Amino acid sequence: MSPFDLTGGPFLQLYGGLLILTILAGFLIPRWLRPEGRTPRRIDTDDLAYLAGGSTRFAEAVATRLLSTNQLAMDGKSKFTPSHLGNGTPVERSVLALPDGAGWSSVEGAVGKHAGKIRERLIAGDLLMGTGEALQMRFFQTLPYLLLIGFGYTKLLIGEARGKPVGFLTMFLIVTAIFAFIRFATLDRRTRAGHEALAEARERSDRLRRAPAGGETDLAVALFGTAVLVGSDWGGFHQMRTASSGGDSGSSGGGDGGGGGSGCGGGGCGGCGG
Repeated sequence: MSPFDLTGGPFLQLYGGLLILTILAGFLIPRWLRPEGRTPRRIDTDDLAYLAGGSTRFAEAVATRLLSTNQLAMDGKSKFTPSHLGNGTPVERSVLALPDGAGWSSVEGAVGKHAGKIRERLIAGDLLMGTGEALQMRFFQTLPYLLLIGFGYTKLLIGEARGKPVGFLTMFLIVTAIFAFIRFATLDRRTRAGHEALAEARERSDRLRRAPAGGETDLAVALFGTAVLVGSDWGGFHQMRTASSGGDSGSSGGGDGGGGGSGCGGGGCGGCGG
């Protein structure tokens, strides 16, 4: 018997089972097809921050570095006062040039102007997928959903032609379409080498989760998020980030970010998704 000849109940049971398999396939396919990349000779703190959580984690790491060196100060619970000294890297100077009382969005925007260079450097180093690879991966991880929608829509047309109720099947198709959109939009752009580089850096620096010294706070935040600042002189920054993001900014990025976009990237981009 053709599956299209099944009555409503059995067909919906079949569709539900296929939807579960489709969700699993959507996560497994990028694991199978993820590019290998290549192991980097060297990777700095800003690169690790972007790899871990995209431009948002990159901004958090830069802000933490400036806070720990007293070039940036918290002004109340949500504002910043820069020293306005023109020292440091270009990204640091962009933050230090902000006016007194700048909010986090201004800090993140100043840092974000430099995020593109880091993303391109990580792509060139085969730690992140390029635009073409990322688009191809989005298509393949969403393909099972598209096939299932086509399968269900065919049954819907047959049911309508036969005068059968198709309300529940329509709802199933809408849910599948929503899942398909989420799966397409969420991509961890890190290659296998990118994942390995980040994992190795976290393993080497695992002690920073507990007690980062002043000169190590930016690396600690880059790898583990602002949660590592709890109980330190910069704990207010973590509280501000947790409040503004509506969650724990210590969670791993990826997504499209750490993955190569906004934080997985995480947010990362990433992130952040299989």
